[in-house]
Amino acid sequence: MALSFMPSADMTIDVVVSVDPSVKASPEQWRAYMETGDVTELEAYEGATLFTLKALSPSEREQAEVKAGAYTRSELGRMLWVEAPDDLKAKARWHHELSEDEREALAMYQHYLNQVFVEMVRASLIKIDGEPAEGRVDAIKPESHRLAVISELVQHIQRISLLGLRGK
Repeated sequence: MALSFMPSADMTIDVVVSVDPSVKASPEQWRAYMETGDVTELEAYEGATLFTLKALSPSEREQAEVKAGAYTRSELGRMLWVEAPDDLKAKARWHHELSEDEREALAMYQHYLNQVFVEMVRASLIKIDGEPAEGRVDAIKPESHRLAVISELVQHIQRISLLGLRGK
């Protein structure tokens, strides 16, 4: 089967996030939900906060990258990010051996990636529980929950923007 594309960037979906205490799912159920966006994959989600997302067109995704600093990001940092080992211990040793300017470049690139995620959510998130979403994600506490929400929303945004509702 070929890639499928969401028929319209105006189409929206409602999603829930794992840090919501109303959401109950095993790790396997959660993985299935993140791949499909189908809430019936979850054990329970009644009463969970609903995030309404719209698909992003290629130009909207590009605008998010530009707002995040695509033209000023560290290319050295990007190359180092690509070269970083996957194994956590090996990555820690690899990072320790980087020069100070390489560590700074890598940190700058990681900051850029984080900003891309934030800008994608700003561009895609329409409502939270039926109310306008503007600025509300920034108010999520604690910080670890806010970061988890952003990360999961970005995964949904990428899924609906690039592969359509059913994926491959």
